[in-house]
Amino acid sequence: MRTLYSEEDVRRRIDALARDIARSMPRDFLMAPVLTGAFVFAADLLRALNRIGCDPNVDFVQLSSYGGARASSGVVTLLKDFSVPLDGRSVLLIDDVLDSGRSLHFAKNMVLDRGAKDANIAVLVRKATGRSADIDADFVGFETAAEDFIVGYGMDDNGRARGLPFIGVMD
Repeated sequence: MRTLYSEEDVRRRIDALARDIARSMPRDFLMAPVLTGAFVFAADLLRALNRIGCDPNVDFVQLSSYGGARASSGVVTLLKDFSVPLDGRSVLLIDDVLDSGRSLHFAKNMVLDRGAKDANIAVLVRKATGRSADIDADFVGFETAAEDFIVGYGMDDNGRARGLPFIGVMD
């Protein structure tokens, strides 16, 4: 494995994303991390938002499209639904990586179908190409090549390497 973005790179970028999000989102937005991969990024982003005076509500949704594989199965499954009403709310979906786009496309449509006022997306890493769904992120931490299999900072290889404090590329 090689380091793509160091722990310090990630910290600085999350702080910058928090400033961008605080300027762009309404004060009472709902931050909605997509589990499981987004939990590390979301926790640090929430703390960065709090440091600059932004205190969003938080609720989680859990989706699956990988099932332990290194490539999306193409089928998105809802594993854990939201526990708060979304009607009339501004929602910021948080995810670790925008790759095929299927999960975020599914999540954004679900949020809007449930009456959310709007739905924005923040991702830690956006892969340059390879999307099969017509979706993009409003807030992006880093860019990487489509062929890079990335781990760390919540992103995993079959459940492993999530706890790395940096973003690495598997060789």
